[in-house]
Amino acid sequence: MNLSEIGATICKQRKLRKLSQQDLAGELGMSRSTISLLETGDITDLGVRKLMRICAQLKLDLTVAPLELPAWDDLMKQRSAERAAALAETDKILNGRLG
Repeated sequence: MNLSEIGATICKQRKLRKLSQQDLAGELGMSRSTISLLETGDITDLGVRKLMRICAQLKLDLTVAPLELPAWDDLMKQRSAERAAALAETDKILNGRLG
């Protein structure tokens, strides 16, 4: 999960709790712009402690887990499927122009 996805989750949870950005910021002693920048994924620097406080306030868990990379065979199948779809789309376009 990247910071943009975390921000989107925080935004969704804040809205479910019917809090404005200003309300949440006030409860945490932070600025509204910090919450806004986090929710939009535009924040350049946010400490882990601040992020943990925001999550705790919204009853969200901040978890670190090993990155699970896809298996090579799965990547090759995905690439093959994407290539077939692209070729089919190209054929459709060319047939439309020639037909």
